[in-house]
Amino acid sequence: MKSPTAGGEQWAEIDRVDTTQALAAEYLRHNEPFGVVFAHEQTAGKGRLGRTWLSKDGDSLTFTLIFRAYADHPKPYLVGMAAALAAAGVLHCQIRWPNDLVIGTLKVGGILTELLPDSQGRLVPVVGIGINLNQASFPPEIEASATSLSQSRGGHYEPQLIAHRIVERLAILPEPTSWSDLAPIWDLFDFTPGKKYKLPSGEEAIALGIGSEGQLLCSVDGESRAVLAAEALFG
Repeated sequence: MKSPTAGGEQWAEIDRVDTTQALAAEYLRHNEPFGVVFAHEQTAGKGRLGRTWLSKDGDSLTFTLIFRAYADHPKPYLVGMAAALAAAGVLHCQIRWPNDLVIGTLKVGGILTELLPDSQGRLVPVVGIGINLNQASFPPEIEASATSLSQSRGGHYEPQLIAHRIVERLAILPEPTSWSDLAPIWDLFDFTPGKKYKLPSGEEAIALGIGSEGQLLCSVDGESRAVLAAEALFG
């Protein structure tokens, strides 16, 4: 798989930013030569489904990958799922479809994939990665479902080092052309079957596995379905 810095793009290291995704969007629009946007502190980060993902300096890894090599990719979600594989490989954790990084039953990180226009109007997969590294505690609303590497395994983790290892690991992954390219690796990390999801319809589903196109196969009241969007339920 092509790294976001494979074409000579640079790392942008920012002390404090609202969101690395928004800054990546600006870099794309103005054709700035950055492939990675790394922030020491993020004050208004975005998670999936409009949620906030905050990160304090030293506690979390917050960065965004700009995959110019995959502009106008026919299946851009595969790029995000490949990035999740790279992160899981570095963290030695598991993945819940499509983008939750988990240790046991607790969420340690997440991936957000967006399609953003570059200066030529091409749609570029932009992948935000947030990982809990050194937090000792979490707010009450998520403390039952979240963990950090430090909480789970002890020790202290350097955000820059983890970020560089994830970017380096992308290069050993296969090209994300089809789900069959990624599936054998995904199976090594998969923590999806049997888990609960909420569908866009509001219905609750039980995951059965991953389909031939990377979609979620699930059961709703005994009826099998294949969906491309669903919210993982924790707790």
